[in-house]
Amino acid sequence: MTEQALIGNCSKCHKVWTLETEQGVCGWCGKTALCLTLKAKPRSLKTRTRRKPEVPKLDYQGLTGKWESWRDIASRYEGKIPAQDRDDFRHDVMLELYRATERDGKPLPELRAYRIASLMVKLYWREQNRFSIRVCVFSGQPVACHCKECPNKSESKQCVWLATRPIARLDGEILDPEGYRTRLLDTIATDKALDLPDKWYELNEVKQGLPLRLVEIAYKMDTGKPLNTKDQVYLWRFRQEAQKSLF
Repeated sequence: MTEQALIGNCSKCHKVWTLETEQGVCGWCGKTALCLTLKAKPRSLKTRTRRKPEVPKLDYQGLTGKWESWRDIASRYEGKIPAQDRDDFRHDVMLELYRATERDGKPLPELRAYRIASLMVKLYWREQNRFSIRVCVFSGQPVACHCKECPNKSESKQCVWLATRPIARLDGEILDPEGYRTRLLDTIATDKALDLPDKWYELNEVKQGLPLRLVEIAYKMDTGKPLNTKDQVYLWRFRQEAQKSLF
């Protein structure tokens, strides 16, 4: 698809040139004028397509002999590894096959080479999941396994409700109810934290942030005055709401 147009201004009134020829009567001022710019060249309109970023690939053109065959063996299993670790996995497999050849003192059989490569895949995922624990997800929430007492055992040998869950680390983050991310390390109480049991009955510390009605009831209880029915009902309702907010 091509487009051809005159782009410029009138030599008299300097407004946008609207004619298809370079010279003529301007539609704005009505005078014979020229287009101040030359005729634009035809240009093609191409649709822009998004190109995926090219991932640099390692050059293995210099490999020959057994190293080339080991590269081909490793490439058959690298599809089971995440893309960001495939280069490292390929090198680890090739290095392990070289070590196995040196230990045997003779060329490595092809079947054993494939076996070593498949074992390297399992060792990779074992290393990735070494900080994980097995949990039961039958109720929808990950809980500790109770296979011996579980009444929902499946007919197959492998339980379908078992899953792997990573262990929470102190440097990890959690999402609080307000939507903010907080490190687990920041939620641990320190020695400088306020000891609530010792400060709970000091009214000067507790009355800040509490309703005035509740402060009056606290003064009555502190001085030994009896509470009437309204005071008892108000105190009971406040305790019930406080218990719900904790859970």
